[in-house]
Amino acid sequence: MELSTVISKVQKLLSLANSSNANEAAAAAAAANKLIDQYRLSEADYSAEEKDLDPLVEDEGFIYETGRIVSWKSVLVVVLAKHYGCAVFNSVYYPNGRKVSRYKLVGRTSDIHITNYMFSWLVMECQRLCEKEARGKGNIFAASYCHGFVDGIMQQLNKSREEAKATASESSIIKINSRENEAIAFMNKMYKLRTNNSSISMHLDMSAYNAGVDRGKSIHLGQSMAAGSKVRLLG
Repeated sequence: MELSTVISKVQKLLSLANSSNANEAAAAAAAANKLIDQYRLSEADYSAEEKDLDPLVEDEGFIYETGRIVSWKSVLVVVLAKHYGCAVFNSVYYPNGRKVSRYKLVGRTSDIHITNYMFSWLVMECQRLCEKEARGKGNIFAASYCHGFVDGIMQQLNKSREEAKATASESSIIKINSRENEAIAFMNKMYKLRTNNSSISMHLDMSAYNAGVDRGKSIHLGQSMAAGSKVRLLG
């Protein structure tokens, strides 16, 4: 199955993830990410068998471009890039003396497409939920909620990866696990990037943060729709 077909199925599932029915929404989001992880693992097997490797490239566009970095969005970029085997760097430029940050992905073409797609959807979902659950509670509450949401998503992505590995071949797991390092090495060959060791420092409202974590975890991205079933997406 082609990546475009997988993403088309994911789009239909994610449209259900906005359902007012909590169980239907959670199940749809779970199925969407499960489908992506299974696709990537089976695609790794297929590439190895056919000697048809998805090339390493630098994305032509930017996953996140802004004149003022919103910290939870930058963290989400890093979380998704790592999960889907991409490297990411900030290509800063100064049009008319104004600093603009442009986060760019490097990696396998299919991984870049998936990372871009999931970032766009999760940003919209986080903003939708924040508007609903943090309205009128102040900027610190809203920012803390969004950071918690991203951490909750990260926990679910890790669960999803472990579940997908349970039915994958050892060779595909090794290949998927190596993709981020390959992307980083490819990026470092192209650019001499300075290491940024700075960390995000902000005042967190812990009640808001914990509410965000719970909401991010409630999407159940890692929960299988049919336990024990094995879906072969390619081949």
